[in-house]
This record gives sequence, C-alpha cells and structure tokens, in this order.
Amino acid sequence: MTYETEQIAAALKQAREGKGLSQRELAKRAGVPQSHISKIEGNGVDLRLSSLVSLAHALDLELELIPRKALPAVRSLTRLTAGSTSAEGAATAEPATSKPAYTLDDEEEDGDA
Repeated sequence: MTYETEQIAAALKQAREGKGLSQRELAKRAGVPQSHISKIEGNGVDLRLSSLVSLAHALDLELELIPRKALPAVRSLTRLTAGSTSAEGAATAEPATSKPAYTLDDEEEDGDA
C-alpha cells in the first residue's frame, strides 16, 4: 500500500467514527460488505474507485481532483471549515486566525502590514 492509500483509509475511518457509524452501518449505507470496509480501514485491500465513491457519498464527502499546485490553498480552506475532513484525513476545527491561507510579498509574517 502506498502512503496516499493509507491516508485515504485513515480519512475514511475517521469520517466514519466522526459520524458515530459502525462499519456495519456504513456498509449498509454504502452498499459495500462490512468485511470489505474492515479490510479497507486495515489497509488490507487495494481500494477500488467505485468503492471509494460509494463510501465517500455515504459519509457526506465528495471526491474531487484538483491541480497539485492548488493543494496548499485547498488544504488551508479545508482547515478553515470547522468540523470538516481535510485532504490529509484529519477532522479539524481550528479557528480562522490559526494561519493565513496566503501572504502578500509586502506583508510581514505576523500580519502587521
């Protein structure tokens, strides 16, 4: 398994647990066998795209392909959305003042321009 696959598996598990769902409940919602969810979360199976889409939708998540160059901005915006699941799979509820999404060249690091 690749690092990215492990991140996706961890994100799915965290989203499931965050919604208070058992593997069995998620399996019923997604139309995927519970044993398959267990294998996915345990990194014991190569996750198929169709299963990933089904699980994501059952967890009220969307899959989106974004340009790699835009990833830092997307991750920053995701962190600003309280209670969302970020691209890294971590549920976050950081305050909006935690870190700016960007700075202009003529701005100082601490935000005092």
